[in-house]
Amino acid sequence: MRAHFIVGLFFACLGAFVPLYAEKKADMFDLSADNVSASGDIITAEGNAFLLYGDAYMVAQKIIYDKQSKEVHLEGGAKVYQGNVLYLDVERVDITLDDKHTIMSNLYLQSTMGIWIMAKQGEGQDNYYTFKKGVISGCDIQYPLWHLNVSSGTYNAQKEYMSVWNPRFYIGALPVFYFPYFFAPTGNVRKSGLLSPEMSFSNKQGFMYMQPLFIAPFNRWDMTLSPQIRTQRGYGGEVEFRFADKENHIATFKGRYFQNNDEYMRSNNLKNQHIYGGTFQYKTQDILTSHNEYASDGFYTDITYMNDLEYMRLKSLNGAFNTRLYESRINYFINTNKHYFGTYFKYYLDLSKENNVNTFQSLPQIHYHHYTDSLFFRNLLYTFDFQSKYVTRASGYKYFQNTFSLPLGVAFPFFKDYFSIGANVDMYATSVLLEDAQNITDAMRQTLDKNINYSVSSYNISLNSDIARPYKHFFHSMHFEALFSGALYKYTSDAIADDRYEAYNKLLEENNHNPESLKIYWNPSDIVDIVKNKHKVDLKLSQYFYGKNGKELFYWRIYQRLFINDNFLTRNQVLRNELGFSPIGGLNLSASTFYSYSRNTFSEASVNASFNKWGLDSNLTFYFKLDPLYLSSGLYSQQENNSNNTGFLRGNLGYDFGYFYLNTNVGYDVGLGYLKDWYVTISKDIRCFGIGLKIAQDVRPTLTADNQITPITNQYVKLEFRFVPLSSIGATYRFKE
Repeated sequence: MRAHFIVGLFFACLGAFVPLYAEKKADMFDLSADNVSASGDIITAEGNAFLLYGDAYMVAQKIIYDKQSKEVHLEGGAKVYQGNVLYLDVERVDITLDDKHTIMSNLYLQSTMGIWIMAKQGEGQDNYYTFKKGVISGCDIQYPLWHLNVSSGTYNAQKEYMSVWNPRFYIGALPVFYFPYFFAPTGNVRKSGLLSPEMSFSNKQGFMYMQPLFIAPFNRWDMTLSPQIRTQRGYGGEVEFRFADKENHIATFKGRYFQNNDEYMRSNNLKNQHIYGGTFQYKTQDILTSHNEYASDGFYTDITYMNDLEYMRLKSLNGAFNTRLYESRINYFINTNKHYFGTYFKYYLDLSKENNVNTFQSLPQIHYHHYTDSLFFRNLLYTFDFQSKYVTRASGYKYFQNTFSLPLGVAFPFFKDYFSIGANVDMYATSVLLEDAQNITDAMRQTLDKNINYSVSSYNISLNSDIARPYKHFFHSMHFEALFSGALYKYTSDAIADDRYEAYNKLLEENNHNPESLKIYWNPSDIVDIVKNKHKVDLKLSQYFYGKNGKELFYWRIYQRLFINDNFLTRNQVLRNELGFSPIGGLNLSASTFYSYSRNTFSEASVNASFNKWGLDSNLTFYFKLDPLYLSSGLYSQQENNSNNTGFLRGNLGYDFGYFYLNTNVGYDVGLGYLKDWYVTISKDIRCFGIGLKIAQDVRPTLTADNQITPITNQYVKLEFRFVPLSSIGATYRFKE
């Protein structure tokens, strides 16, 4: 192998000889050297020979040019340039200038992707080149960590791909495997062909293999077909279709199907033998406002239907998906400086239910908002908000609701703008039309009317203060706000009157251990924001400290809401605290707590600590939240072990030892008291080669025949090889499932 490395040499430019002749000019020809001699039509230049032809020039120790046939022979470290770019570095080359035919020996070329090739012989014409006895790699040329020895190969310069015969793959000097044929793209343009396969082995599912096939016939769209087989479970596959619009926004459609065999169904008590579903995703903007500098609009859709949790996991051999509730959305909005309009469609799938006939769906919701603006004079401000939605389901009551809000108020600064006071009146109203609500009663066992109306005019008085001061080593800012609000006037239908609200709260206290018994009763808070008509005060305080470079060193935010005349709501309020501290570079500490004085406990808390410096990447996260039914009932006891509490602890630690990178991650469910998952990875990446070993365990929820979600513990080890920039390949073995 050659002992030197050529920077900026492009493999994709094997076809360089095409542009060499594309714009040649007969009068641009110059041949020079230390010694030049002529014999008839043959001109021989030796010693630092140089040939300029058109916009290309060639250098070698010896150049022989035939004026009659226009053939050029270069030998002795021949190099061909166009402009200031080196296109070809060979020991010998014969070029026919008229028909662009080249014959090369001992050539070396390199692509923009970093792949290089060395070959004994090469020949090319019209963008198509062949070579024999070649070595291909993407590593350092002197000591490549991996390389291919090939008997022969071809390269298409126009379509940017290469194909080789009898490639023998080596890691260092060790032969690993042999292929009779290998095909790979050499440019960054998408090409049709086989992608890297996935392989895994499981004690329950057997040998698993997935082989994606990528099809890209046009620039605007492509398709991926991914059949898979799991020898002890079944077979299936996925089709993914992607289309780019004129603005290069991509729409994606995926369809997936898998069939479990009978034995796997029986042994695992599964609900669905045939697993299927589909997904459509698309996001774009400036649809109707592309030529309007004062407005913007956008469209977003993410729609998924699936009949089983496994649909999401089957996208790969080791896919993870643990959420039983999935939301599909279709949104459109248009926005200006003063106006916002949006329409939203939301569809929910709850896969823990036998069916979703009782699941509420929002189809559709319409939203209009007028941003804060002045009215009559600068300090008189108003906003307007209107929302209309139809909430439906196949079984059970459904409703149509219209809501508007119109705050109107004033704000004045005083004490040299250190303080400001504001006051407004918020006119709020909502109207609900119920459908199919014959079997629903309120908490006082009264039949509901079809029409439910609620309106309230509430006052809001705010006092604000913003103070900031620089010090020698830091900058300090502080913000305080007190907001007093309540109802000036209200009108409510019987279904949401105060006595119904208080009766339902009493039922909550009596039935907190049996939430199913509450489903037959109307909850006034489900549809209407009862809190608006309550007299209350919101207190907020925040402080920030910044270093000289503007870096945030410390922050503290505190918030408390108090209800003046409603003991039930006051009992359920919490004191919210948020803290953040970053004393040195790379270290970040933050915490938030929600504390109830009446219950003497934290209803929600989170702590996060991270340190990323000196090759160390670490993070520790803790989160805890009490069951919301207990919180709303006000009966939570610290001695009760409620399995519906939410909580987890997750830690991540990684360090770069130079020779390899070690990363560990562990997650623990605090609410249910079990180890959720853990993994340890050891990896090493060099410029052209990477290897990774992962040992892991996770818990995978599975939908069983009796419509229960049963967890399965899964332990596995995964080995992955990355050959940059060609491909990567890995295999997974499951110890226990």
